[in-house]
Amino acid sequence: MSRKTRQQPPRRAPEGKPGGTPADRLLRAWLDQDDEAFVEQAEELIARGRDGVLSTALRKLTERYEEDAVEDFIRALGEIAEVAESGPDFDMAQLLLLPVLATGTLPDPAPLATGLAASGAFPAEAEIAFLAGWRSAEAIGGLPPVALRRVLLDVVAGRPPEDLPPPEAATLEEGSIAVLVGAVVFRAPAPADAPEVDLESLDALAEAKSAASFEAFEDWRAALTPEQTGNAMILALCAPSELADEIRSLIEEPGEAAIEEILDFVEAARQESGGEPIAARLAAQDGGVAVTVLTEAGRVLDSRVFGDGEEAALDIEAVRDALDGEVAIIEA
Repeated sequence: MSRKTRQQPPRRAPEGKPGGTPADRLLRAWLDQDDEAFVEQAEELIARGRDGVLSTALRKLTERYEEDAVEDFIRALGEIAEVAESGPDFDMAQLLLLPVLATGTLPDPAPLATGLAASGAFPAEAEIAFLAGWRSAEAIGGLPPVALRRVLLDVVAGRPPEDLPPPEAATLEEGSIAVLVGAVVFRAPAPADAPEVDLESLDALAEAKSAASFEAFEDWRAALTPEQTGNAMILALCAPSELADEIRSLIEEPGEAAIEEILDFVEAARQESGGEPIAARLAAQDGGVAVTVLTEAGRVLDSRVFGDGEEAALDIEAVRDALDGEVAIIEA
């Protein structure tokens, strides 16, 4: 389980002197697209508990940039905070959430945690630990990066986190989102740390494991009975940085999340075009839409199928309407 690739906000050209406060240096690394420096500095600040510095950097960014850029910055810090490496008794650990939509009294979380840990959804070498009891999605979504890291270390150590106490029962009433909070812990270094491992083979194995993990989770979720779930809606496993997107998917129209993903996909391809005009070729495919982005000269930049396998099929007309005015469309 590697750290996720974070979204990139609008950036500026490098400027200014290399000095300044820790908040200035962190913000400069972010705006200059120096991801290595940004991750290194953010990790140090989070590990040292420097929430004040992070807050100052966030305030300065908020004063100069739009809301979307600020959200990307917050998400990037969260992605760093929810993963810890080289701990005192582990090689890597990552926070894990199982969100549920309450439709009545929440079920006993212990059997769900035990069943999920044994479901085959995680690598055999991983240790899975969950906190006792439910937490509110609102509470974990409001944790600053330093507190989020402390929660992760508490889960790994098997102690109740002071930053995330169990909520009052009344706050998890019908219609609210509750979460089981856990961690995936690797006590020993991953095989990638061994120099004799072929990286291409390792990537293929990781991809296969990912597909198998998804299938195992879906099989576990499908086998749950109403008695086990209390008729709550079990959502997909996610990290804290993904929780807002998971909740948002509950209230969006079918296919809306996929449309947003397609727009981001096309924009990412545009950035790889070297300034050449681009076009998108659309084709309906098994309940989804295949989107291929290519340059005016015919060079394929990227291709992907969206919506394939989702409960609500993605309508190719909806994709065409969303891309109208954004990019030239080629009929397949």
